[in-house]
Amino acid sequence: MKIPNTYSAWMECFDIVKAGAQDSEVLDCVRKGSLTLSAGVAGRFAEQLNAVIQYRIKKASDKFDRAIQMNGGDINLLSSALLALRKEFIFLVQFARIPILPPKDAELLVNAIKEQASSMQKSLETSAVKLDRTGMLTSIIKKNNLDKLEGL
Repeated sequence: MKIPNTYSAWMECFDIVKAGAQDSEVLDCVRKGSLTLSAGVAGRFAEQLNAVIQYRIKKASDKFDRAIQMNGGDINLLSSALLALRKEFIFLVQFARIPILPPKDAELLVNAIKEQASSMQKSLETSAVKLDRTGMLTSIIKKNNLDKLEGL
């Protein structure tokens, strides 16, 4: 994968991120990438970056939903699905901190990702309380907390 330094190279990089197959390579490349964010380019770039992040969140959420529907009550599969979803949020936080973005803009994206993780966590906990009288489901969801993204 080449280091992006033009708008079109960044868009190719974003396509690779959407595919989700080369996340560690992408992070290495975007951290070394460059682009002059002039007035016209900056807005389009930010819009595309946000679209990629939202796409990945939706894709991860859908994958998680399918895993939950098919796990048959298996606690280990639930834990694995929660960890995979948290891993996705961690990647997106790291990806949103593209060095070419002004720090303030990057933090806005990071905060939006963290809010989404927190919202999903709260929703899962609320649903678990309603569905499981034993408290086991709630315990697993809390132990594999989606919004444990500290230090990122």
